[in-house]
Amino acid sequence: MAVETDGQGSEQDSDYDGAWKEALRYHLPVFLAAYFPAMHATIDWITPAQWFDKEVSQILGTAGSRNKRVDILAKVRLRSGQLQWILLHLEIQSAPESGFERRIARFNSGLFWVFGERVATLVVLADLRATWRPQEDHLAVGGFESRLRFPICKLIDKLAGEWRTDYSLPVQVARAQIEALRTAGDPEGRFRAKWQLVRNLYDAGYNAEQVREVFRLIDWMMHLRADLEQRFRVDLATFEEQRQMPYVTSIERLAKDEGRAEGKAEGKAEGKAEGKAEGQAEGRTEGGSRILLKLLVRLCGPLPHDVESRVRALSYPEIEALGEALLDFRTLDDVRTWLDANAPTSEDS
Repeated sequence: MAVETDGQGSEQDSDYDGAWKEALRYHLPVFLAAYFPAMHATIDWITPAQWFDKEVSQILGTAGSRNKRVDILAKVRLRSGQLQWILLHLEIQSAPESGFERRIARFNSGLFWVFGERVATLVVLADLRATWRPQEDHLAVGGFESRLRFPICKLIDKLAGEWRTDYSLPVQVARAQIEALRTAGDPEGRFRAKWQLVRNLYDAGYNAEQVREVFRLIDWMMHLRADLEQRFRVDLATFEEQRQMPYVTSIERLAKDEGRAEGKAEGKAEGKAEGKAEGQAEGRTEGGSRILLKLLVRLCGPLPHDVESRVRALSYPEIEALGEALLDFRTLDDVRTWLDANAPTSEDS
């Protein structure tokens, strides 16, 4: 987690690494197609990639201190049938680093030495320095020669050139990263940049699911100061109402406002028979869980019986918490993970 200050003591938390890792793990084919098309063309994408988080942490964690970076290690099957490890390295920093090429070579050789696997290293340069393009570690002395040349994707170059009118997911994430760096320490500038990026999603013709996915990553990467975040949400709700495109804010409204309203109405009805206070609380909880179940079905498809039962058993504070977490969910596994962490069953405990 990177922490940026605005020069007046306020902070903007920017989780670059979390957003990038999430984006790459779920959308690796489209990112490689945009960032490293030659490598993308060699891979058989019918076979799912395998991920090696422990292995990459074991090697890269010994490399010493460094600026912000993200590393993911995957094993893919090539079109030739060969299995290939790929180290996708993202360098996110604003100051020059001497010996960068040597560090990349050390990562590459370390994985080969420990695990006996040849690794193809790809480097994304998510920085703002126009002249910094390290591509090779080379040593030649006394007849000995060692060379590691790695392909790079320089985001600011791409955004100023071939990606200028591209609004695909990997390009939008790249824009969010660069704008996040450019507006570090400038809360109002961050607000304007984020607002423009999000508006572009609607203008580009994305459907509701696509808008929510890209918005989730942008929102993760471009955190706003609390007062500006509140302003952003209000402006977004107004914008979606004007466009009649309730893609993002509809989830929040359904999870919060509709859940409260429906629960309150049912609580009043039940309160007549069982006591007003108790009936309101029970009705509010039941109404909230019903709304949440509708939203989860919309996001994840039909829910297994055990998941549905666990959602129905949530308390109202847990229902509110789950409603706020919905924008971060993509699969049923995300729902189960949240339930395990926040509402364990009696068997779990």
